[in-house]
Amino acid sequence: MAQEHAHSSAVERLLNCEVPFRAQYIRVLFREITRISNHSLALTTHAMDVGASTPSLWAFEEREKLLEFYERVSRARMHASFIRPGGVAQDLPLGLCRDIDSFTQQFASRIDELEEMSTGNRIWKQRLVDIGTVTA
Repeated sequence: MAQEHAHSSAVERLLNCEVPFRAQYIRVLFREITRISNHSLALTTHAMDVGASTPSLWAFEEREKLLEFYERVSRARMHASFIRPGGVAQDLPLGLCRDIDSFTQQFASRIDELEEMSTGNRIWKQRLVDIGTVTA
């Protein structure tokens, strides 16, 4: 949804259009969901690239939860179309904010687990620690 926001912002600037505060809030919420999804996937697939596959599998489980939020607002998981010039397609479904809050509460501990599984992983350390160091 982040690319939709860039397009919509450009159109809104050209038309000198004001976006309602609630729509701005919803846009930020879904840009952050996108950011969390993308970063967790990028970091853990890096671990998979160096031979540690478990963190990536765990991250996909968390990503699925985020994609469910996409699906609830746009009826699509991968190619969501929700942000529009002037706002968003519709208001948030009932219960979505509560579910997002529940996700954030449990995800904080999952971040720690994913980080430990990556940086504490023997394979990850063997392939990355002291590689490409720069000395003065």
